[in-house]
Amino acid sequence: MSSSLASNLNNEISLTQLYRDHFDELRQYLSRRLDCPEAGRDAAQDVFLRLLIKPPEEAIYNPRAFLLHAGRNLVIDLLRASRARPILVPIDDFQDSLPDPIADPARIAAARQQLFALANDIQSLPAKCRQVFFLHRFDTLTQNQIAEQLAISAKTVEKHLANAMLHLRRLRASQLVCN
Repeated sequence: MSSSLASNLNNEISLTQLYRDHFDELRQYLSRRLDCPEAGRDAAQDVFLRLLIKPPEEAIYNPRAFLLHAGRNLVIDLLRASRARPILVPIDDFQDSLPDPIADPARIAAARQQLFALANDIQSLPAKCRQVFFLHRFDTLTQNQIAEQLAISAKTVEKHLANAMLHLRRLRASQLVCN
């Protein structure tokens, strides 16, 4: 303990002695104020930690009152901080009451329609273009791997992919305009 702390504490009361004499009472007080024994214990330790880190500049004539006052101020700080933070509640607590947006029949029907439209659009691609598109998008082959597998140039693969994307975008745009 620093000599300044010892000199600031009236009658040479050490921080250790303060802890022994008042920790339980401070913990109980803070537990009641915070309505939680664990939070009260943590807050009481915080009061002593703050006292250790930044000793009071003036002499403490009534250590019990000083600690309870410091504890009350800490409770106020904790309550202010808890109001500023959103309360996080596990989603599992509401699992039965939340509607499942994916299970909405209208949404399922719309997704199926989009999927069938996309499948039809892909089927409308020329055979070689469709094959290149499938290998790239669904088999995740690189353009060089596709070129090697189909025995065509990488530039031809690039051309087929560009044509496929352009064709699908045009069909998609015309479907959106019609709907």
